[in-house]
Amino acid sequence: MQNKAIGYRELFLLFLISFIFFSFKWILSFYLFETEDLTTKIIHDSSFSKEAFDSYTYFHYVKSLSDFDFTSLYNKTLSTNYLISSPYGSIIVHSLLLNIIGEIGFILSEYIFITLFFVIFFLIFRLLRLSKNSSLLLSVIFFVSPILFEYLNYFGVIELKTFFSVIYGLRFPRPLVVNIYFYFFIYILLKSHLNKNFFSTKNLFLFSLLLALTASSFFFFFINMFLSLVIYLLLEYKVNVFRKIQENILKIIYSTLLFLIIIIPFIILIINSNPDYMQRMGVYEVNFDDKILLINHYLSKILRLKLILIYIFLILSYFLMKKFNNDNLKYIQIFYILFFSSLISPIIFILCSSKIAFLGHFNSMVVLCLGILIAILIIINLQFLLSFFKFKFNQFFLLILIVPFITFYLIKTYNEYFDRLNKNIRTDRDNIVKLIQRNSNFQKLNILTFDRRLMTWSILKGNIELFLVDGTFTQRSNIEIENDIISSFKLMKLTKLDFKNFISNKKMGYRYNNPELKNFFWQRYTANSSYTFQNSNDFDKNVLEFIKKSSPYYIHQFAIPNFEMERLLDKFNSFDMENIKLPDHIIINENQAIFKDIDIKENYCLKYNGNSLNFYSLKKFCI
Repeated sequence: MQNKAIGYRELFLLFLISFIFFSFKWILSFYLFETEDLTTKIIHDSSFSKEAFDSYTYFHYVKSLSDFDFTSLYNKTLSTNYLISSPYGSIIVHSLLLNIIGEIGFILSEYIFITLFFVIFFLIFRLLRLSKNSSLLLSVIFFVSPILFEYLNYFGVIELKTFFSVIYGLRFPRPLVVNIYFYFFIYILLKSHLNKNFFSTKNLFLFSLLLALTASSFFFFFINMFLSLVIYLLLEYKVNVFRKIQENILKIIYSTLLFLIIIIPFIILIINSNPDYMQRMGVYEVNFDDKILLINHYLSKILRLKLILIYIFLILSYFLMKKFNNDNLKYIQIFYILFFSSLISPIIFILCSSKIAFLGHFNSMVVLCLGILIAILIIINLQFLLSFFKFKFNQFFLLILIVPFITFYLIKTYNEYFDRLNKNIRTDRDNIVKLIQRNSNFQKLNILTFDRRLMTWSILKGNIELFLVDGTFTQRSNIEIENDIISSFKLMKLTKLDFKNFISNKKMGYRYNNPELKNFFWQRYTANSSYTFQNSNDFDKNVLEFIKKSSPYYIHQFAIPNFEMERLLDKFNSFDMENIKLPDHIIINENQAIFKDIDIKENYCLKYNGNSLNFYSLKKFCI
């Protein structure tokens, strides 16, 4: 390995490259929307791309941690003893910067994590004995690969699509933040393996820190990382593993204490979270039969012919390297361990846990680890072949090659920015929030809107009164959310038929879904072959047949049983509006068919008539 992994020149280039990738969309934003409210701008442009479309929906966690307030009710008439289970490991940097420098901290945090991506991958490639310019170029290629392979995946291979959707991107907090923890873990494990100092104090504390941050962010990474450490120790030290642990027991105890200090608050939040909230987040109990079904389904997926061929390729590659390229074998072992850990992680988790959630993410972990393993195999063996034939790339040429990749990314960003830009609704949101802020007490105003970006803006601005709120933003019970939706329909004088259309099951593309209702109940009404609400089969025949054919790992299908639909319709009929306090403002998109017939003129005046959004205020604010 070369003496100095990274110098000032490389750091400067990494920071510069990161800034170019980071800054372009923000330059576009500040140029096109110069006078836009900063919070509105951050909400829109943190989520401008197809892969980062819902980043803003996690900003409420940032605000909650920043204020150290985990009640998250956004209604002063409600009270709770529950706490929202904030994934603070992935939002802590954003929360700290929000406290220190305000909303601009969201923008700075994005730059920090993009830079960390480039630095970590540069260091990983340097550990693989690649030149500095080669490491720079490969880091750029890995960053650009998700959009690059959109055009190269001609055959529509689903695994390739999955890999390039999860390797990295600007979606907050995953993969923007969480993947950085995983890649830093790979770097530390690989470096400790090569330096034979796994049990150094520094490494043990870094492992503990990264495990704690991932466990409190995205436990799928945590399980994979923890299993990788266990398997590595068993393979590296074999029968001597317990002796090595005994020799380093004090360091292990101290690093374990660090892990516990970081993770215990997260466990407290989970234990004290509202069961309704956990249901909306997709957590549900499984029995023995469920576990057998899930494991059998998983095994059938990973034992398909094309994957068996990949396993054979990986095994042959390992033994061929052992025979012809043994010196480089040590560089690849860590990546084999990560892949094997990803394969067994879901089985171990399903067997050991009485509750499951979002199992599809395990499949993504397998694909991610497999993709990285194959990429590293190609890089190491190509390096070996070039060395064998004594071929050397011109180092300046490698540096110049970075330019077309940056250019490609900027062009793609420019095109996607304008393709996805809805200038009308963005302008409407900006004009409306400026009208709201004219009231000096706007943080105490009660606002009714179905627009989640405006809900997020309100939360970030410290508003404690939201008539309606996304089901993942709040600890409100399911009953309270039902009441909020029904009372919203009633006060806008919408009919039972309107409400029925709002809650009905809809076949949208390749699945059943109801995005408007799902915003409030999320995974409560998940429907697949292993789970439906209350394990019900009370669906229309065609709906039930479709559900039964759905993968048990299919988490984003949404369908309400007929009996539950009838209950909600009966509740709508009998709901009493007598004690419902009218919201101060209503922001509604009357272009949506379901809201085109609202009638609120008796109590409200129209203060802003936009192209997409209309803004109504109680008449007392219209004087």
